[in-house]
Amino acid sequence: MSDWSFKLSILALCILSAQNTHAADDNGYSVTGFGTLGVVHSDTRQADFVRDLSQNSGVGYTRQTDASIDSNLGLQINRSFSDSIDAAVQVVSRKGTDDFLPEITWAYAQYNPDDRFQLRAGRLGFDVYMLADSRNIGYSYTWVRPPVDFFGRLIVSYFDGADTVFSYPAGDGILKAKLFYGLAREKINVSTQRQFFPLNRSKLSGGHLEYQQRNWTFRVGYTELKLANEYPPFIPVLASIQSLPVSANSVAASVTDQLSTIDKKLKYTSIGAVYDQGPLQAQFMLGRIESDSVLLQNSDAAYLTMSYRIKKWTPYATASASRQQGNEKRVIADPALSPELKYLFTQVNKQIIQNGQQTFTAGIRYDLGENANIKVQLDHIRSQKHFLIRNAQPGWDGHSNLLSVAYNFVF
Repeated sequence: MSDWSFKLSILALCILSAQNTHAADDNGYSVTGFGTLGVVHSDTRQADFVRDLSQNSGVGYTRQTDASIDSNLGLQINRSFSDSIDAAVQVVSRKGTDDFLPEITWAYAQYNPDDRFQLRAGRLGFDVYMLADSRNIGYSYTWVRPPVDFFGRLIVSYFDGADTVFSYPAGDGILKAKLFYGLAREKINVSTQRQFFPLNRSKLSGGHLEYQQRNWTFRVGYTELKLANEYPPFIPVLASIQSLPVSANSVAASVTDQLSTIDKKLKYTSIGAVYDQGPLQAQFMLGRIESDSVLLQNSDAAYLTMSYRIKKWTPYATASASRQQGNEKRVIADPALSPELKYLFTQVNKQIIQNGQQTFTAGIRYDLGENANIKVQLDHIRSQKHFLIRNAQPGWDGHSNLLSVAYNFVF
């Protein structure tokens, strides 16, 4: 989408917002929407900071002040067919692998006969973590962007399939159990040369348990993503290995298994807690990603955030971090291989995706009314492995400070 198209889309949505189109008409339709206009400034030109793995460039190296990594526009149409059946379609324009090309992020039908059962089918948001399926809606949370060290590791934001939720009274609260299954359809950026890793047809399955009691919400979850495609930079390497003489077949099979990503699994385990008492809110989340492939290192991530509302003002502070877990994965080749292949494997090992970053955040949110807010946020980033960094220059010490301002609205 061109810059002019993006600006016209902003204008159109603002006009719709002013007209209060959220009210349902006589046919059961309703139109809602959301948007963020965000500006970020970095104090370094040595590296690009990105919001998630779908972005191939960010703020810092490409441009020191950027208005694209946080800005987005969303429009949702809901249709109620009866008291128990409804449907929704959501389209979002944001900076991703295809820049601001609009994308269908939700498109589902829902059956909800009572408070204890819900069934949905179609395109659904991937809520492997609490808040994960609403991370595009800036108005709905306190920060300018969800903690990148934690949420930026996710390579799936929606899937095509089905989910179901069962709810039961338990003690003084409600216990919810959710199960889902489907196919991922997205792609992620794997380099600054605009090479993408396609997730299309990768199988996604999992679920979580959530318990809500008074001011507390607890959740524990587990998800598996079974990859259906090869990692593009490794494809020519795999072809070279498979062309080895018959005498090297055992070596070829071993290295091919290490490099191949088809049918390899990513396993997500998470636990989280939210405390919400009047003006005070606190959240803690811990997540582990384990990979069967040498491509991705096993990693842990966590964040702790606290905020306190004072009339229209909500100051907040967050600490987040991600780090590799266990021994570093590397391609191990037979010492008897030719110098050319040894060099090839050395280059492959340089492309293995590593993880290690910490961020300290302080900010404030000001509510303009029921439908809009402004946020100002300062981030201090310490990156060791450049997992969520693009275009890192030689000699960069891994430190970056970001100043962000965002205007968020819903209608």
